[in-house]
Amino acid sequence: MGKVRRLPQNVIQHIAAGEVVERPASVVKELIENSIDAGARHIYVNIVAGGKKRIEVRDDGSGIDPEDVPIIFERYTTSKIEDVDDLYSISTLGFRGEALSSIALVSKVTLETSTGDNGIRYIIEGGKEKSSEVINLPKGTRIVVENLFYNTPARRKFLKSDAYERNLAIDWVRRYALIYPDISFIVDADGENVFVTPGSGDLKEVSEVIFEKPVDPVYLEVSNPPISIRGLLDRGRLYPDRKREVLSINGRVIRSHILQKVVEDVVSKVIGDKGFPFIIMDLRLPANYIDVNIHPAKLEIKILEESKIYGEVYNAIHSTLMGREITYTEVMPKETVIPAVKDEEEVITYEQKALIPVTEEEKEDDIFPLEPLGQYLNTFIVCTSSKGIYLVDQHVAHERVLFDSFGEIRSLPQFLLEPKYVEVYNVPYELLELIVNNLNQIGFECDIGGPDSIVVRAIPSFLKNVDIDTALNDYLESKDLDINNLKREIACKSAVKLGDRLSLEEMRELLEKLSRVKNYRFCPHGRPIIIELIDRDSAFRKFGR
Repeated sequence: MGKVRRLPQNVIQHIAAGEVVERPASVVKELIENSIDAGARHIYVNIVAGGKKRIEVRDDGSGIDPEDVPIIFERYTTSKIEDVDDLYSISTLGFRGEALSSIALVSKVTLETSTGDNGIRYIIEGGKEKSSEVINLPKGTRIVVENLFYNTPARRKFLKSDAYERNLAIDWVRRYALIYPDISFIVDADGENVFVTPGSGDLKEVSEVIFEKPVDPVYLEVSNPPISIRGLLDRGRLYPDRKREVLSINGRVIRSHILQKVVEDVVSKVIGDKGFPFIIMDLRLPANYIDVNIHPAKLEIKILEESKIYGEVYNAIHSTLMGREITYTEVMPKETVIPAVKDEEEVITYEQKALIPVTEEEKEDDIFPLEPLGQYLNTFIVCTSSKGIYLVDQHVAHERVLFDSFGEIRSLPQFLLEPKYVEVYNVPYELLELIVNNLNQIGFECDIGGPDSIVVRAIPSFLKNVDIDTALNDYLESKDLDINNLKREIACKSAVKLGDRLSLEEMRELLEKLSRVKNYRFCPHGRPIIIELIDRDSAFRKFGR
């Protein structure tokens, strides 16, 4: 008898719901997007117990026709599209017809809505209708979601603390409030008001409600068909984290490493790289330039001519900061998917190989010991030996030292004061297990922290400044899950950076460690570590000695 069987419909529905509704923040995001699509001018959000117990979203939008109410809780029912061609000209935030059905399947939902005439109250629980009645209600919609994941306890147990889930949910409201400054958002959580935005359309005013007052704010207003950009940028200072980076495309808040990198690159060149920018930016493109139909959560987008588009973004930000343009060239694979969150300074594409074949050759032409003289551009170490004068790239040299340390150092792990949760998105459970196993093999102490997170409790003691979030997300995006690639990513993200000032003692220590690795000439990615400026004999010859 065969082992393959068709899944029951209720199992199929729960699998699909899990792709859309990962946690309370997913519910808040979907309901806010519906309110925006309905033309709301005021949106009220109330979150209780991190959204596990209760989420309420109320708006003064167009409302829903009473006859449509039962239908909207069926999967793949929507007023946004009619045929396949409509998928490539989407102007609304919602369109798949999955959100409400998925939410209703794993919670109790009370919907009250009116188009201006008689309203309707409709209650559905676990995907089954409980009641429906006519009520008097002003134009708009109110949705209350209670007891999220009550019927899927395995999923509920992976949720984190109420405070953590509340902050994630509020973060989505905050981002949409900044992208839509003409809509007033009121947010309450556990009986306390979190913030109220005026809905005045003044982005600076809204940003001061949600963040602190920018030091030197300047508006981003660029129109260069086919793109336009609207936003706000603080020229006055950098910040310790990325929470003030809010980026959207066509009014849809996304988490894009590529767009984030473009923004951070240009800001670092003008303001500096010792922090992160304050930037709120909505990039507008023709609807046929983007494809949102990549994943049910709608966090990923494909863009036509993305190198050109991102070049325009780079120039727009630079000209706003400096009053003039410079050339930007972005090299990336065609049809790159904008992924859920990651950060850093390097983009290694899926197909990219080592620039130079890396071999663990014996050091037949040993140039050590090297004595540092100083730094050039806070990037290269100028050093001498009995054989000549050399330049050492400090970042890739340290990267090589750290990479080799994974295999040679058998020290006890260094426990963190508090466990570190690393968010990874849309990763199957089996893949999470593989990543955790690989991390534990190279000296970390980790566990699966939830359906989309890894909890790190200890790190190898030789890692001092590891950016584990970025390293893991880069590792996943590379699609090369070999353990050596994990070592490469962590070494790269932990190494000293270009522009870091080093003392002579720090340089000397790095060069001494470099002398002990097997392949000191190339980093784990294949880039050269050291170049000879002039050898001893040539120096004497050039001076006629």
